[in-house]
Amino acid sequence: MASDAQRQHEQQQEPNPTMQIYSTTSNMVSPFWREKYEREAKKYWDIFFKRHQDKFFKDRHYLDKEWGRYFSGSGKRVVLEVGCGAGNTIFPLVATYPDIFVHACDFSPRAVNLVKLHKDFTDSRISAFVCDLTADDLIEHVPPSSVDIVTMIFVLSAVSPEKMPFVLQNIRKVLKPNGHVLFRDYATGDLAQERFSIKDQMISENFYVRGDGTRAFYFSNDFLADLFKDNWFDVEELGLCCKQVENRSRELVMNRRWVQAVFRLLDFGHPTGTDAGNEVEPCIQENNGLNSENTMRVPVDDSEIDMSEGIAFSMFGVPPTDNEVNLSPLTLLPFFAKYLIFWQLTCQIMLLLMSISKMTVSR
Repeated sequence: MASDAQRQHEQQQEPNPTMQIYSTTSNMVSPFWREKYEREAKKYWDIFFKRHQDKFFKDRHYLDKEWGRYFSGSGKRVVLEVGCGAGNTIFPLVATYPDIFVHACDFSPRAVNLVKLHKDFTDSRISAFVCDLTADDLIEHVPPSSVDIVTMIFVLSAVSPEKMPFVLQNIRKVLKPNGHVLFRDYATGDLAQERFSIKDQMISENFYVRGDGTRAFYFSNDFLADLFKDNWFDVEELGLCCKQVENRSRELVMNRRWVQAVFRLLDFGHPTGTDAGNEVEPCIQENNGLNSENTMRVPVDDSEIDMSEGIAFSMFGVPPTDNEVNLSPLTLLPFFAKYLIFWQLTCQIMLLLMSISKMTVSR
């Protein structure tokens, strides 16, 4: 009897089993999904360009203002655009500088096809091809040591940090000694990273997956400088750009941050100069309220914010700035459709409950 009483007491002390609905782990994605996003990265970007075509980014006319000195001068310049997308870097460069030839690559076949279908595409000025710089050999498309300038505009962030050195090693094969890499990409502390941090979208440190399956890495100055130095590049310029965008009507303050840099491939026959210091630009506050005359001007240039988190409007309910992206009405259709389906299901459930209620009353 004593043993039966003790067993009954222990059963009463055991907590009731509960059903776990939400994950109790950290905000890291699972290993299964991490491998899936890596394995199918090309597919997700192909879907991205199928959905947005060439309507997502604005043309990057700021390249002339930021780096015009690298494209101008006597003689023909050969440019490699890495991650060309729909051609928002290529076509402004070709239109501005008649003496440049552009090799343009992307690992999304749909993106390369968009470039070739562009009204300004011509084989005499542009060579567009599909290439995954983390796996394919770039010299199969571009002659070794033939490129003067490589542009990397919001592209390296789409690569997992473990594979970034492979990209730089690939670029190094086709870049001339003392050739330059012009770089702009996401910085740590950007609005989108802050939003990702409260969701289960972290793949690894500073590396996140978006809702559409594409990924984004957020660079610190130190990480970026070490990455390029370890792969035989010298740091000529490196800056952190900040822009604080305030929307008074929505009482929102949005911090946009990106790194901008210039790297030079070392010529081992010549000694290099001193490393450039990290120059940090002051944050610029822009008021997107009714009174646009109070907007502070950029002290150095009128750099655009050119980030794919312009889709933050649909992902986070945060509207992009006017300089960021073009969102066509087609972009919002999937979200309206989702809410319409939800509303229809709600109505159907309500009708079913009313029917059940009437049947109960009639009985």
